[in-house]
Amino acid sequence: MRDSLNLHPTMKSLYSPKNHTGISYLFTLFKRLVLVFIVLLISRVAFYLYNGYLFPETGWYDMPLIFRGGIRFDLSALFYMNGLYLILALLPFPFIFSRSCQILLKILYLLINSAGFFFQLFDFIYFRTTLRRIDFSFFREFANEKNIANIFLKALQDYPVFLMVWIGLIFLLWFCYGRTHYQVQQPFTLRFFFSRLLTLLLASVITTISIRGGTDRTTRPITMSNAAAYVSEPLEMGLVLNTPFCILRTFGKPSVERLDFFPSEEELNRVYSPEHRRDTISPAGRDIQPAMNVVILILESFSREYSGYLNPGAYTSHTPFLDSLMVHSLACSKAYANGRKSIDAVPSVLGSIPSLEQSFALTPFALNRVEGLGNALKKLGYNTAFFHGAPNGSLGMDGMSRHFGFDSYYGMNEFADRSHFDGYWGIWDEPFLQFFARTLDTFEEPFAAAVFTLSSHHPFIIPRRYEGVFPESSLPIQQCIRYSDNALRLFFDEASKSNWYENTLFVLVADHGAYSQVNPRYQSGVESMAIPIVYYDPSGRVVSGGQVYDQYTQQIDIMPTVLDMLDYPFDFFAFGRNIRDSLTIPFVVNYPALISIMREEKEKEPSNELFLNAFRQQYNNRLLDDNLYMGN
Repeated sequence: MRDSLNLHPTMKSLYSPKNHTGISYLFTLFKRLVLVFIVLLISRVAFYLYNGYLFPETGWYDMPLIFRGGIRFDLSALFYMNGLYLILALLPFPFIFSRSCQILLKILYLLINSAGFFFQLFDFIYFRTTLRRIDFSFFREFANEKNIANIFLKALQDYPVFLMVWIGLIFLLWFCYGRTHYQVQQPFTLRFFFSRLLTLLLASVITTISIRGGTDRTTRPITMSNAAAYVSEPLEMGLVLNTPFCILRTFGKPSVERLDFFPSEEELNRVYSPEHRRDTISPAGRDIQPAMNVVILILESFSREYSGYLNPGAYTSHTPFLDSLMVHSLACSKAYANGRKSIDAVPSVLGSIPSLEQSFALTPFALNRVEGLGNALKKLGYNTAFFHGAPNGSLGMDGMSRHFGFDSYYGMNEFADRSHFDGYWGIWDEPFLQFFARTLDTFEEPFAAAVFTLSSHHPFIIPRRYEGVFPESSLPIQQCIRYSDNALRLFFDEASKSNWYENTLFVLVADHGAYSQVNPRYQSGVESMAIPIVYYDPSGRVVSGGQVYDQYTQQIDIMPTVLDMLDYPFDFFAFGRNIRDSLTIPFVVNYPALISIMREEKEKEPSNELFLNAFRQQYNNRLLDDNLYMGN
């Protein structure tokens, strides 16, 4: 009688190990993902062994850091490739265990991962040609190639071992996949539905975290440039990255088009060239002993709008200390940012590379070899460091700064006192700038150091002890600007007590501007990118105080200007110009909404249209050709 009332005599608990649609099913999914992850890890070792001649300075002692970064990118690639599969496999409905659904899931799993492994293996060879991982631009490059099938077949013919390995990997995935047939006896119950729904939500969270590369709220989805944080040489980023990640991460990203406005290099270089030859730099002939230190302060959201000094007649100033410093500095009254976002500032300021249609740091070209201010100064024996109070890895600052030659990185981990965490972005500016000053005291001279502030950022809060201290303002950000300006004052108070202070060139620059909510002057695309740029030399040896540079200038001018002030003896690469060079016309090129140029046209000089075409051609083609470095 009891059996006759049992409608599901073979149904087992969801938690029974013999119930293949319960815990056992979840464990099987986990094993399938682990298999893909292990193959990605092993392929990194194989890639290194196969292309070892490309990494002569890389030893096994470098591998722990490389693998640490590699695991981060492998997890991202794993869930980029298998996120859809995982979500479908965990749908909270019994029909997902039907034979047809399970076969479709297996096909999806095999197709996606087989494709990923094909390009991972293909890159063992192709990397030797480009010295960078394949990204989605690879498909754009060959989109119109009618003979692409034959090219692939030829490559497989020349390297049959890779075809054999790929086929072997497909078989491994198929063989280890496990069952696709389940006895569908699990009824649709609320318990089943909500338990599976909870599992699906948990899997979605894990997928999102893995794809983004972390759990910090400041962590944006990692990009290829983040790989620089785990290497000592740019080429080693190929060991940290994997090809499926690079392809999927750049999918849908705008490409850089090769331009040919000028038929010859000679003609192009006559109009504009980013190559700075020593004989074209102002021959001041200075012999500064000892070599001057360089300290660059990149100020979050310090639009020119907030400065009373740069806005004569303004009803109020939100940067009273910065204004007072400009009185004793070379202040630029027509300075502009070369990008819209914080992430654009580091390449512009430290590498003289602007972000135009797309953020340079978010493109595959961020892997190109670059000159960089830090790399240039290290040739003169400088020690270099970069400071950012956010969680280490935030915005990829650690990787970017190292790529431009700033070897040591100091972030929230190095600050080590989370009691000063603002709850959102990182350490409040005041304590972190004090930490910056104290740490500089420990550096051997000469040094070059940069710091990126963060407190003047949404959600626009200040420490409680400063609430009510600053004058009331119409916008929340203005209180934050006041706070960061005061933190700047306290930094200079502390730094001025140090032995290195008088022998230091300071550069202060905003990371980007903003479209003003209250000031009509800054309510246009161009003027919304207006920022302060200030050169301050306490000793007055290379910069006399009380000067205003009233010509056009931009973030990318900082590197060539600083190198000229230091009487840098070598040729170097920079898209910007030295503002003390009287032989060239000041200009600004940026991308407020469309490509824009500000430049005073002069008789017998190239027109603005011609100059802009030359700049764009140099920029695009040099990015494509990995030609952002002169070397000496």
